[in-house]
Order: sequence, then structure tokens, then C-alpha cells
Amino acid sequence: MGADLTIPSFSSKGPETMSDAAFDAPATNSLSKFCVLLNGRSGKKEAGPSERDVQAAFSRVGLSPQIEVLDPSKPLEETVRTLVDSGHRTVVAAGGDGTISGVAQALSGTQATMGILPRGTFNYFARSLGIPQDLDDAVDVIAGGHTRSLRLALLNDTVFLNNANFGLYPQILRSREDIYNFWGRSRTAAYWSALKVLFRWPKPLVVSIRTQDKTKDVRTPMIFVLNNAFQLKHMGMEGAQCIEDGQMAMLIAPDQGRFGMLRSAAAMLLGRASRHRDFHLVCSEDFEISTSRRKLLVARDGERCMMSGPFRLSLSHDPLPIIVPFGSGETTR
Repeated sequence: MGADLTIPSFSSKGPETMSDAAFDAPATNSLSKFCVLLNGRSGKKEAGPSERDVQAAFSRVGLSPQIEVLDPSKPLEETVRTLVDSGHRTVVAAGGDGTISGVAQALSGTQATMGILPRGTFNYFARSLGIPQDLDDAVDVIAGGHTRSLRLALLNDTVFLNNANFGLYPQILRSREDIYNFWGRSRTAAYWSALKVLFRWPKPLVVSIRTQDKTKDVRTPMIFVLNNAFQLKHMGMEGAQCIEDGQMAMLIAPDQGRFGMLRSAAAMLLGRASRHRDFHLVCSEDFEISTSRRKLLVARDGERCMMSGPFRLSLSHDPLPIIVPFGSGETTR
């Protein structure tokens, strides 16, 4: 049991912070040649907009993009890079947070701009930017062409926009996919998958967490690292101030047994989680997580994979221009 586990709120903050506002540079974006990448697997159980629906929505505002339905057997990054190399200046991601994160990864370091048509279950990234969930309204935002340059977070060399997770949560995602395949995508199914894994309660991780010159050995069932203040506020949890200060927020669940984990999970789902009881908070511009395991199942923006450690989390200094509603640059997402 880890009832006496204490984790200091050590903070790393350099002379300059890197908030989204620092990158805010609105400009009119050219849509002379652009493409929409449509993920047909995103969204809830009910059918989302089809290729024809998307084309009609753009035709309504006088635009005619190339529409590509994503092939799950083909690497997303390869598809995006091919489009950019062929002269597409804007690539619109029509999918959930995982699809959007994958497109951002592929566009990082290019001169291209990203647009977003939200089609996922939670759509945290789009909602954090004020992008409407309705197809026609989201198309209107893209037609407006107002851009904002946003920072990206990195897990080793891979981009994440909202969060990176270790421990229980990647296992929850694995369970979620099985439930989605049977019942369809919904928030109820997502919450049920979490409870299903919590009842099994896998063995907690034993990790070493480093930030700048401080290191702490921790036994924990779950670690969240977030780069999205909106998601933290939506969850009713502290840590948004870290992101507003140009850092990331690491939430570490204490090792407190099955009952404690169930209580904390319910508190998080209901937006009533309490710092120190349900999680410990650490703020930093970079983290390193080490474990004795050679590989670990990790998750980035809802997409899971096996990765080799150590796991380095940092903020990229190469911002990505994204089409957003006019005026959204006034707040930290």
C-alpha cells in the first residue's frame, strides 16, 4: 500500500515560458490547394459525415478540396507527407484526437497549415480551440482562414497535443477498443472500459521521474502528462496553471489499492478529483520517466503503442499553424 507516498511539487521554469499565446500570430491562410483527410472510423456509433457530406459542406462556401479517405493499412505520416510534397499548403484532419495528433506529427517541420473537422468521441483538442463540433460550422472556420501557431509536446520524437499516459490508462484504451467494436463509440462505453480495467487492477508501475536536477522514485498505477489546459478544466482537476505558465502538467496517481483507485476514478469522471488524495501534481517543461521494463504500453491522444524507455517528454520549439475561429488566440488552450 502507498498511503504514505508523498511526491513534492517540484517545478522547472526557465527565464522564459512558452505559452500558446506567445506563438499567436493570426494571418489569412490561402486555401488555393488543400486536402481533407477523412477518418471513417472516428466518431460515435451513429454514422458521421460521409465523403459526400464533407464535399457538400465545402461547396456551400465555394471551396472544393481534394478528399482522401484514410486507409488504415497505410501509415498516416506517409499519406500526409505525400500531400505536402505535391503542393498542398493546408491539410484538414477530419477525425478524433488521435487522427488530429497524427496529422500534426506529419506536418511538424513543414510549411503547411492544419485545419480540423472534429469527428471523435471527446474532441478535446478541437474544443480547446473553440472549433465547432457541427460540420458546417467547422467548415466555416476553415473558410475563414484565421490561423494560430500552437506549441506541440513530444514523447521522445513523437507529437502529442493533449496528453501522454502510462500505466492503467493505456490498458483502459485497449479495453475501450474491444467495447467500441461491440457497442460502438460513445462516452458511456469509454467510462465502462475504465471501470472494467480498474476492477482487474494491474500491478503498479515502479518508475524514476526526473525533471532538471531532481529525481524521484515513485510507485504508481497511472501517470498522465497533459499539454491541454481545457482538458484539465473539463476534468475538474488542477494543473491548468502549469500549462498557462508554459509548462506541462504531470498527474501521478498514488498507489492506494483497489478501493482507492475506484474512488479516485469515480472522482475524476465526476469532476471531483482532489489533489493529494486522488493525484499529485508536478509542473515542468520536460520530464524523463525511467522504468526497469524494456518496453511499456503507452498512449498519446488516445492512440496506444509499445515504446522503449526511457520516456522523454518535452515541449517543441517548432510551432504548428492551425486554422482556428477568429479571436481564439486570446486564451491558453
